[in-house]
Amino acid sequence: MHLAPPSTAAGPGTPEQPDPPLSAGRAQAGSRPGSVGPRRLPGWRRLLFALLSVGLLAFIVSQFTSVGALGASVSGADWRWLAVAAVLQAAFFVLYGGLYRYGLAAVEVRSSALRLVPVLLASIFAKTVLPLTAAPAAAVFIDDATARGESGPRTAVAMIVVLVVDLLTALPFVVAGAAALVARATLVGFALVGVALFVAFIAALLAGMGLAARWPARLAALLGLLGATVNRVLARIGRPEAIPADWGARTTDQLVAGVASAPRHPRELAAATAFGIAIHAVNLAGLAALFLAFGQPLDPGAVAAGFGMSIVFFIVSIVPDGIGAVEGAMALVFIGLGMAPAAAVAVTIAYRVLNVWIPVGLGFGCARSLRLFGGVDAARSLDEVPGAGGPMSEPEGPEPPTRTTATASASTWPSS
Repeated sequence: MHLAPPSTAAGPGTPEQPDPPLSAGRAQAGSRPGSVGPRRLPGWRRLLFALLSVGLLAFIVSQFTSVGALGASVSGADWRWLAVAAVLQAAFFVLYGGLYRYGLAAVEVRSSALRLVPVLLASIFAKTVLPLTAAPAAAVFIDDATARGESGPRTAVAMIVVLVVDLLTALPFVVAGAAALVARATLVGFALVGVALFVAFIAALLAGMGLAARWPARLAALLGLLGATVNRVLARIGRPEAIPADWGARTTDQLVAGVASAPRHPRELAAATAFGIAIHAVNLAGLAALFLAFGQPLDPGAVAAGFGMSIVFFIVSIVPDGIGAVEGAMALVFIGLGMAPAAAVAVTIAYRVLNVWIPVGLGFGCARSLRLFGGVDAARSLDEVPGAGGPMSEPEGPEPPTRTTATASASTWPSS
């Protein structure tokens, strides 16, 4: 899974700027007042994160197998099946572009699936190497939309729509993976706790949306209390505040807008759901191809279990993209179901390289061309965006009651 945080909030002291009308935005795309200026990506953070990731992977290898055995498994891989897995992962990201395209369409923001693929890759880079900093993944989508004269606030709402659809369409795969472990009496407690955490995450998000619809003031107060608590904890360990004072109100505004806007576009929601199911099915097929690439029998239960637990730990882990946690969980599941440790680690690392590290590298190249990172990607009019039309029509009426802008600096969901 690759989810942009559903909402963002301006940093302390950042003035709010109303989103311009669509007609005005198109006329001045690329030079919108208040747009995010060039940002230098701090090299020491990238280096530290890379070293931490390598260290975690080395620890996982040392716990389950030896470097020599792992090397033998990798050297004996069938490159034809590795190529199949790579093609399926490429399809996975194209389909993800479709999910975001229809998630945006559900709140009346126009784009195309293929155009959104590089934006998605840039967002993966941002959330992986710059976790909880001034360039969260959602800000990449918001900045791309405003550069094309579309609404930043509506785009922030779309991140909530995409998140909900992605999680709900992933749930059957998570349940199937847990059921496979329970059926084989392997890691039963691990599976049940994982499913419970995943369901609790979805329930909390849906409860927040329901609370926003009925009692927005109560939700804003609850989130404000949560933000203040986090800031007090950070102050006690000598860290600066991470949650702006108005974070609760802004997040509530976006949830209210999402609840109000999305039901008016059932066709777009249905298309987003179809893309969500296809995304997870293709990703699962890619993992199955890696079983064959490393000479393992195609065990549907093992594939489903490893895939399901990878989704769980991607979501519940506190580190970006679940680095370390996902690898450990997948290797543990595969070994528990009888796979040789070296093969289990090889399949796991190959899957994560295709699913995370290659996209992060590609995202670095994509990010360099985006305005948010100081690139020179000039905004194009919507007439130049292939496939920007479709079922969408010109938005009418006032903007959703949200005040988020592209000057974002803190994400609602820190781990995804």
